[in-house]
Amino acid sequence: MSGDVTATEERSYLARKLPLFKLSAYQAKFICEGIGTFIFVMTISLAEVNCGVAAINGKTRTRNLAPVAEGFMLSVLVFTFGYISGGHFNPAVTFAAMLVRAMRMEEAVAYWIAQVIGGVFGAVFGTLVNGFPHHLPAPQVYQNLPGHVFTGFIAEALFTGFLVTVVLHVAYSRQRNNHYYGLAIGMCLLAAGYSVGGVSGGAFNPAVATGLQLTKCIAAGYCIPLMHLWLYWAAPAAGAVGASLLFKMTHPVPQETDEETRRKELQRSARHLYGS
Repeated sequence: MSGDVTATEERSYLARKLPLFKLSAYQAKFICEGIGTFIFVMTISLAEVNCGVAAINGKTRTRNLAPVAEGFMLSVLVFTFGYISGGHFNPAVTFAAMLVRAMRMEEAVAYWIAQVIGGVFGAVFGTLVNGFPHHLPAPQVYQNLPGHVFTGFIAEALFTGFLVTVVLHVAYSRQRNNHYYGLAIGMCLLAAGYSVGGVSGGAFNPAVATGLQLTKCIAAGYCIPLMHLWLYWAAPAAGAVGASLLFKMTHPVPQETDEETRRKELQRSARHLYGS
């Protein structure tokens, strides 16, 4: 009996103490965005070394399978944290959400800070795990292409725009909260990586580019990719603007929640019934 009392007292003590560590709804969003971006960028750095272009160059693989790992990991993260933070893990997605008035500017700024910090730490931990900082996949435009900066900008802007369009339509429209939205986002990233990865490096995400480029510059002393860091912020921003405009054109009226729709139907029925 005394043992039961002791166990009960212990549970009560823990119940009193644990709420001290409980995050607010806003804090949980920022933490999830940082953790999600951390895991995503770490996956990119490891996948590119073990089954991506670096592995092909090292004669250990014959095909670039890194986009598959990256696409599926993004899907997993969206399903995992999407109901808390929206599952952005990408400053371009957050920018678009702000443009369509799905979030406030101060909240978007906090998201951007969390995403960039998560991206940098993800690249650092990925480098520590693989032990080959020279193989870290820092995205850059390739010099052997004519008009390489323009070509890289267009590739990043277009495919980031496609990715953001998918996110807006599956997460911020009438069909939100469906059972496949995470898979749609991940498969879009996979297709984009295979389509223009050899043109621009296939970042489609300023936090990814910043984390990988900064880490490679510091850890490997290779800072050339940082010359085009501006491109990996400006191009996704342009893509996000285009995606937001398309979304607003196809969704001119704010979408109602199911609860709001039912409430309005009940109000109309009541007015019809009582003739008011």
